[in-house]
Amino acid sequence: MTHAVAPLTAILLAAPAESSEDQAPRVYRLRKSFAVVHFELSGKGRIVFLPEGAELKVVGSSRLSQCCEVLCENQLYSIFEADLSGPSVMRLKRGPTKPVPARAAAASA
Repeated sequence: MTHAVAPLTAILLAAPAESSEDQAPRVYRLRKSFAVVHFELSGKGRIVFLPEGAELKVVGSSRLSQCCEVLCENQLYSIFEADLSGPSVMRLKRGPTKPVPARAAAASA
């Protein structure tokens, strides 16, 4: 009895986009003035407006539901996650995705 054996190969066209971005912070630029929440040391929150062009760096989760904490000019603010994907905010790219040659991917399989 004979068995046919076919090699199993996977062809990857690009490196996983999130592998390097998981460690690099997400950075955004505001396209217009935007409302965010700033928590004072006492724990009291207040709404403030960040100016157009401000850069926001996501640093973690917020106390507010469905929000994340961002750093802007050494101050922490809370912003809705959904707002970061809206038209008023632009994600800044920190580097291009490097393509993986198909030959190298097939050889490593």
